[in-house]
Formats: sequence, C-alpha cells, structure tokens
Amino acid sequence: MTQAEALYHLQEIDLQIVGTHKRLTEIAAALSDNKIISEAQSAVEAAQKTLTPSQTRARNLELEIQTNSDKIRQTDQQLYSGKVRNPKELQDMQHEIQSLKHRNSELEDVLLEIMLTVEGAESDLGDKQRELGRLTREGQSGHQDLLDEQKKLQADLKLLGQKREGALPPITPDSLKTYTALRPRKNNQPIALLVNGSCSVCRVEQDMAVIAEVRKGQKLTPCSSCGRILVYKSG
Repeated sequence: MTQAEALYHLQEIDLQIVGTHKRLTEIAAALSDNKIISEAQSAVEAAQKTLTPSQTRARNLELEIQTNSDKIRQTDQQLYSGKVRNPKELQDMQHEIQSLKHRNSELEDVLLEIMLTVEGAESDLGDKQRELGRLTREGQSGHQDLLDEQKKLQADLKLLGQKREGALPPITPDSLKTYTALRPRKNNQPIALLVNGSCSVCRVEQDMAVIAEVRKGQKLTPCSSCGRILVYKSG
C-alpha cells in the first residue's frame, strides 16, 4: 500500500466520522427544538384566556339571576303571608317582584348570548388541546426514534475511532502532517482519485508527468489544479 493509498483509506474513515458528527449535531438540535409544540401550547393558552372571561361572566349572571329569584320567592312569601297589611308596603313588594322578574328576563337574554360564546370558546379550546396532544405524542415518538438513532451513531463513532487508529500505522509522520494540513483547506477531502488521467474532485486532466508519478506511488503527488494528493485508480 502506497502512502497515498493509506491516506485515501484514512480519509474515507474521517469523512464517515465527519458525517456522523454532523448528524449527531442535527439530532441534538432536533431534540432540543420544541418550537411546534410550544406554538401549540401557546394556542391552548390563548384559547383558555379567551374562554375564562366568558365563563366568569356567565357565572356572575347565573349568580345574580339566582339571587334575584331567591329575593322574588322571599318577597312573594311575605306578600301572601298575611303579615304585611299596609297597602303601601304591599304595593312596593309587588313592584319589587315585577322589577326583579324584569331584571331576570334581561339577564337571561344576556346569559344566553354569553353561553353561546362560552360554547364556541370551549369547542375551540378542545380543538387546540387535542392538537397539542397529537403533536406531543408524535413528538415523543419522533424523539424516541432520534434517541435510538443517536445511540446507534454514538456506537458507530466509537467503532470508527477504532478503525481510524488501525489505519494510522502504515502512514509516515510526514505524510500524516501533509494530510492534516490540507484537510481544513480542502473541505475534509485532501485526497482525490486519479481516474482516467483526471482528478476526481476538480475534474482537471493531469499532464503525463503527474500521471506517471501518481502511478508510481513513490511520493505524494498533488493535483496540478486543486492541490489535492492524487491516488491512482485504473478505469
């Protein structure tokens, strides 16, 4: 195995490691991203804020109607109890009963409108809560899939690290130094194949002298265009 071939093998492993790290970063971001669920939760909270005042108003109306009804009953009992004989008091009691009945009639009309509003708001809140529940369940399922993938990739990363260690012995310190220096400048791909006389990355055809050196494999020969180390491959 030539130095260029050994470096190409190392590069294949390193590219897998880079890809695995990238995917692990994406998974970590996805696991921490609860934007959709947060938006659904906000929608539930907004629907609840819309519903609460109407519920409070309805309860207050019901309480006022009940209070008036109790007062009507009590006054009516006094009116017919025979204990009150003063005509003026009797007339005032009758007026009060009529006034309370009229007031209750008005309150009941308002209550009916409020109850329709409450019904609509409750329906909307129920829809929002069901949507939040659905998204939460899907999120939990999706998170579990991501966690499973994360666990597998972490195991893969460990094996790739071991493979990388196994790929280093054939490589000389100088070759490794060259490879390491080129990696950040060549997007983690400092080694390219020489295929049919051309660099597999930049596609530039090499002159015969470069091709001859690459085929010999006695030293690291760079592409005349992109500067990547070339590895000979027939066909």
